[in-house]
Amino acid sequence: MPKRDASQTVSKRTIDTELSVGNVKLLPEYLRRHYLLQHEKYRAFRNIRVTTRNGKHSLSYTVFTPTTNQYVDVIVEASIPIGVTMNLSDPGISKPFLDQLYEDLFLMLQLFEEETRKTTLYLAFKPGEKIIPESEKSGVLGRILTDSMLPLYVSLMALTFLFFWIFGRYAPLIFVGVVFLLSIFSGKLVAKSSHWEITEDQPEILLLEYHFSPGKFGEFRREYAKRIPEIRKRIHKVSVAAGKPIDCKIASGIFSSYGIDCKPENLSTKKVNLFRIVKKAADKFGFPMPKTVVMNTIVPNAAAAGPTPSLGTIMVTTGIMAQLEEDELLSVIGHELSHLKAHDPLVMSSLSSAEYLLRFYLFWPYLFYFGIISFWIYFLISIGLIYFFGKFLESRADLDSAKMIGQPKVMAEALRKIAFKRLFPLHKREPAFRGYRRSEWLRYDPHPPAYFRIAQLEALEEPEKIQHTFLKAIKDALKGFLRA
Repeated sequence: MPKRDASQTVSKRTIDTELSVGNVKLLPEYLRRHYLLQHEKYRAFRNIRVTTRNGKHSLSYTVFTPTTNQYVDVIVEASIPIGVTMNLSDPGISKPFLDQLYEDLFLMLQLFEEETRKTTLYLAFKPGEKIIPESEKSGVLGRILTDSMLPLYVSLMALTFLFFWIFGRYAPLIFVGVVFLLSIFSGKLVAKSSHWEITEDQPEILLLEYHFSPGKFGEFRREYAKRIPEIRKRIHKVSVAAGKPIDCKIASGIFSSYGIDCKPENLSTKKVNLFRIVKKAADKFGFPMPKTVVMNTIVPNAAAAGPTPSLGTIMVTTGIMAQLEEDELLSVIGHELSHLKAHDPLVMSSLSSAEYLLRFYLFWPYLFYFGIISFWIYFLISIGLIYFFGKFLESRADLDSAKMIGQPKVMAEALRKIAFKRLFPLHKREPAFRGYRRSEWLRYDPHPPAYFRIAQLEALEEPEKIQHTFLKAIKDALKGFLRA
């Protein structure tokens, strides 16, 4: 949260980061090259300096406000968390302008973290797990069945011709029956295909990150990529299974046999009590603790599968646990619980199935009467409308999380981290690019544009007073689309 002093000419903020001590010192030079020097047409930057004093690295620069002589002196301190100080030449400089400067830095930090992930070794462990299985699950089925049921629907479309060959005119009914059964049991299927189940007795996930320089990581990957499961098992045996913390003292002997010179500033660990977070969210919604599973993938994602809270499953990836703080993860879990509360996975699969039956049993003769092109036009429009309806459900889930968990701005911050790539390029936030924003609404994606979801959440002052979150979500989404 921003802090302004009594004179209203200094604004101080902090940005949480998953960077290691060794990597955070590289941030000032990265910002200079990839933000200040590449966005000169977007911002008027002056007095750019990267400095190091007493081992502390920082970036300072001046940015002028558009059409005026007002300016802001910005200092970015490469620490954990990242410190941002803005010295204003005039207390009249608008808050929206300062917010945009902060968001610029926030998004560039996410981009830098994304770059560091490409040269980072990630190992995840479940404390209490005594033995790591010889072969681990891929989790592919779980990724197909999570989120809305549309990915499942599209996947099964590939089987349509086989269904017609076997079942003839009854193929659409058989197809819909399969989709319905999978949607009913999707929670159990996701749980089966996950890597770990979270329980009260084993509530935590331990994440280890070791950050390489780009050249060193290339060498490591060429030589030892196939032996990462072996590294994980050896680390688990001497630390997690033995109840000892993971540090270079413990890991160096193992790492050295794989060409890694363990440096404490490049090693970081994080323990997430996922059971406590999900239980807290479930209590806010008045639900019993849902089945909670973890997929060991660096892709940041969380999803709900299943038709009801009692038959549903919450899936969380290790990637999103590494990227988000606990309060941010709590709000994301609240979003997923909203989907279970409103039976959204079942609603989306039912809507898709209804369109499929209407297409083959009612519209089929008319579509081909006007030619094959009319069929594809109909198909693209109908699927597009289903996806657009999904945007209402996603927007409502955001509002439900804000209402029940009570931290809309934290949820907005989580979305900035998860969907930061969709907020680039930075200059397309300007009014001149409204056409670009309109196209984001028309994507074949059940989620509204990230910029809209963030703005919707940040505008909420008293979310607990929202009477009908679904009606508000529809109204806000339509208004957002028309104004884009």
